[in-house]
This record gives sequence, C-alpha cells and structure tokens, in this order.
Amino acid sequence: MLMRKYLIVEDDEVFIFLHEHVMRHADPDAEIISMKSSLMAVDYLNELIEKGEKMPDCILLDLNMPEMNGFQFLDYCKPMADTTFRNTHIYIVTSSLYESDKTKALSYSFLTAFKEKPLTKDDAKKIVDLLPAE
Repeated sequence: MLMRKYLIVEDDEVFIFLHEHVMRHADPDAEIISMKSSLMAVDYLNELIEKGEKMPDCILLDLNMPEMNGFQFLDYCKPMADTTFRNTHIYIVTSSLYESDKTKALSYSFLTAFKEKPLTKDDAKKIVDLLPAE
C-alpha cells in the first residue's frame, strides 16, 4: 500500500493542526510530519539525506517564520531541486497578501504552487491528486 510522506513547515500551532487535519482527511494513510521552524525542517531533511531515506512527497511551507523564512528554506532546496527533491512537490502556504511574495516564490522553478492559508479540504484533495501514483 502506498504511504505518502508530507512535511508541514509552519510556526503557528493552529495552522499546523488545521493543515494536518485536512491532509489526513485527503490522504488517510499518509505519514505527516510537522516542524515548527524551517531550521528544524532542514535538520530533519539533512538527516534523511544522510540516512539515504525517502524524501517527503510533499512539503507545505509557510513563508513568514522566525530564524529562517520560507524563501531561505527554498534557497536551501534549490541546489538539490533536480536531484534530492526532484520528486517532492513543494507548496508555499501563507497568509501573506503581498503580490511581491507570490512573484518571488513563483520565481523558484521547482515550486509546485503558491496557496493562501488556510488550506481547505478541496486544496488538500488537489494536492494529493497531483502527486504521482507509485
């Protein structure tokens, strides 16, 4: 049975809870990992790389976080976009209403999409449906 892995990178516990809920509803058998900061997420991904373990199928990334924002996280991913992260769908999920944030995010060619918070059940279903069947 296919078990997809999702990584939620979000510093707001309410949105973590909500996004875990809608993703679990859309993909009940999924493994969902939540990290409260981009730095924690980078450490987690580096650990997966070191162990040769499977990368997440999907990363749901907030933009505005302390220590390391979503753009800095994308900069971390960029050199590995065609290798390590080639099968990972990365979504920005943000409350930012700035058009400049959307434009900047979409300049990362490996970004799958830019979504506004909160993710709805319909958003989650579309995310799951876009992931390749293994």
